[in-house]
Amino acid sequence: MITLTDEQARTLHQLLTRILLNETYRISDVEDALVWTSPENRQILCPFDSVWSRNLAQEIVRELRNQP
Repeated sequence: MITLTDEQARTLHQLLTRILLNETYRISDVEDALVWTSPENRQILCPFDSVWSRNLAQEIVRELRNQP
């Protein structure tokens, strides 16, 4: 189970709503959401995890913007 704080839940809700409505949102919110929704016991074991999350978030945004 994933547990979010109220602030995290609000941010995630706003992010998903903006994505669905094709409105502007911040890449940092996508990065945060990826971290928050990872398994609870996940530990960052290498410094490349944050780079991977950022690259994945940017790729998701590119794909969403390229959809017809």
